[in-house]
Amino acid sequence: MSLPASEFWFSTTVRRNRKSFILANVFLLLIMALVIGALIFFDVPLRSGRVIYFIFYIPFLIAQYFLTGQRLRDFGVTGWLSLLWVIIALLPPPYSGAFSLAFLLVLCAVPGTIGENRYGSDPLQEW
Repeated sequence: MSLPASEFWFSTTVRRNRKSFILANVFLLLIMALVIGALIFFDVPLRSGRVIYFIFYIPFLIAQYFLTGQRLRDFGVTGWLSLLWVIIALLPPPYSGAFSLAFLLVLCAVPGTIGENRYGSDPLQEW
């Protein structure tokens, strides 16, 4: 059993395995899709629509950084490397997309450390 995907999004002490990371990201993306869909459906004016969008987008970004940090801690590296998303976002468009996809594939494909590492116990054994 793995760490529940809908819990501990803003924790700095847990390790998150691949399945939980992917499901948490899907859940976050569904929330954002619902917000955008509601803004389009209700034909919200541009200015107020941007305000409503950013009210949801800021916590989305913060949760994304925390989830990435949790996943990186499962590898046995520091969660501060999640700030690579900022550096990648500053690259020119063709490179930023390619590096974002590569970083996301690494996060989703590379298995975590088996057993306990310096960031905590194995999320697959704990839950």
